[in-house]
Amino acid sequence: MTKHTVMTMLGVAIVVVAVGGFPSWARTTLLVSGGVTVSVLAYLSSVIYCSNCKKLIEDAEQALPVIPSTPEVNPPQKIQ
Repeated sequence: MTKHTVMTMLGVAIVVVAVGGFPSWARTTLLVSGGVTVSVLAYLSSVIYCSNCKKLIEDAEQALPVIPSTPEVNPPQKIQ
């Protein structure tokens, strides 16, 4: 099961807990634990994505032609 599937299922569970008839102490505990779990999974998803960022940037740089940002100017020559 992927992290995205788990996050979707946790989202549905949070909605069910929020509108369900749970006692306030159980509802608070379940909502806080579900929120922390979603936050941790979202952070881990971004860490995995960012570990691939450097490789994706390098691949994109190799695929695109390099366009100089400033025009090439000949350096001044010494007068003799």
